[in-house]
Amino acid sequence: MYVGVNKELGHVVQAEDVFSYACERCLKGTIEEQDTFLEIAKHSEDIENFAETLIEWFYSGNWVKEENYTEN
Repeated sequence: MYVGVNKELGHVVQAEDVFSYACERCLKGTIEEQDTFLEIAKHSEDIENFAETLIEWFYSGNWVKEENYTEN
């Protein structure tokens, strides 16, 4: 799962939802986010590669990957 920090503080995305959440956020995101999404798709070898790359990129900023997160 990913836990938001900084401007994403308070958001938690469960492991099974990380791909769909990233897709939804890019769909509704800035032009830059949409362009990056399309570039990742264009250069991906297959859907698995696309998903891995999108997740790596999307959660690289204001997110921390947690294995054993519990809400306070």
